Amino acid sequence: MKTRRSVLMHTAAAAAALGLGPAFAQQGYPNRAIKLIVPFPAGGSSDVMARALGDKVGAALGQSVVVDNRSGGGTVIGAQAAATSRPDGYTLLQITPNAVVIGSLKPDLPYSLEKDFVPIVGVGAVPMLLAVPARSNLRTLADLVAVAKSNPGGLIYASGGVGSLGHLAPARLLSELKITGTHVPYRGVAPALQDLAGDRGHIMFVSSLEGMQSLKAGHIRVLGVTSEQRLPSLPDVPTMQELGMADFTPAVWYGFLAPAGTPPAIVARLSKVFAEAVQDPATRERLMSLGLTIRIRNSAEFAQQIRDETQRWARVVKDNKITLE
Repeated sequence: MKTRRSVLMHTAAAAAALGLGPAFAQQGYPNRAIKLIVPFPAGGSSDVMARALGDKVGAALGQSVVVDNRSGGGTVIGAQAAATSRPDGYTLLQITPNAVVIGSLKPDLPYSLEKDFVPIVGVGAVPMLLAVPARSNLRTLADLVAVAKSNPGGLIYASGGVGSLGHLAPARLLSELKITGTHVPYRGVAPALQDLAGDRGHIMFVSSLEGMQSLKAGHIRVLGVTSEQRLPSLPDVPTMQELGMADFTPAVWYGFLAPAGTPPAIVARLSKVFAEAVQDPATRERLMSLGLTIRIRNSAEFAQQIRDETQRWARVVKDNKITLE
């Protein structure tokens, strides 16, 4: 029995066999609105990023880019909707690290990130902050190690949910420091940050976008940042590499995919238009104000990043025996 995906890909292949490939697929492309699926709720950082870029991409293509928020299932609902869409360039998917992590946590996904999608472009990443309560006595990694060793398992690290980057980053840190702790997941980053600010917990990894307001309000302190270089907005905060954690650069990266079978000419055009949108001065300023460190990766480069990130976080999930249960 043929699946909807196999039928759609067969149709695309048949068009190519008839010599209609790129010309057939992109004749007048785009001639209607493009749907951009964001697998997160409206109003969040991913949604804001998508809308800022979508407006500029739509203007360049002469058609609207309509954001479709399909949250739920750890990004699975949105990704599945995109995977089963017609591969004609009119349905795109925004992804973040959640999309690669979920594959390690749910091996029976109804789609394959590698087989059912083609990368369009990677646009950059928001680094993470290693945060502690403002009143905490923890001021260095050595302090953190001392607390953990004095009370094995007593070091509390919060996150916005099981399997999130905020969960996996500290799990990896503690593993590399050869110490243990207890993970306390919350329903979202905001309540986790609120409890950390109230001194109910020891540490938390939070994106610079989500943590900066608490930092400015004096509710938290930051021991380190995961960017390769110090952030201009936090010049006195060292990088994790400066603190001795080589190659410890987890970040909330952003990129875009299309369903597998999308004509290469359309993928190439979209990649070019997205890259130009990111470089637009007004859009660039807007994205950087949201904490994005811009790093454009073409389709092949973004594909490699996805493979690298998949392997990296799969090891963390396996080594720390992380499950969704």
